[in-house]
Amino acid sequence: MRIRMWTALAVVLLILAGAGTFWAGRVTGAEPGPAADRGYDAGHADGLREGRAEQATVNLPATDKTIFESGYAAGAADVFNGYDGGWDHHAPYVIVLGPGGPAVTYRIESRTRLEPGVDYYLCPDGHALCRRPH
Repeated sequence: MRIRMWTALAVVLLILAGAGTFWAGRVTGAEPGPAADRGYDAGHADGLREGRAEQATVNLPATDKTIFESGYAAGAADVFNGYDGGWDHHAPYVIVLGPGGPAVTYRIESRTRLEPGVDYYLCPDGHALCRRPH
């Protein structure tokens, strides 16, 4: 009977220690913020690129894998088609997509950086972005 009491007490103490440790970790842990989100997004993009490269080049020699990776990077840059510079980081844009070419579905036709104090709306023609001061 005494052994059962000590066993029950030990189990209760282990549960309390586990709950206390969990609570302490939750209280002292940092909340994820924008930096963590950017890190996650960058890691996700890298993983996607590597996964696609691995899938597409699984039975190819190393030189072909290198060629594929350089082509993939060039394709990522080509998506901006004429807008590959002058973008502000962490700034919202409205972009208008147009039809791409034979091997590309879309291309960027225009871009508008959103500014504070300006109202944006679809122009009456139904295709352009109109704006007026707020």
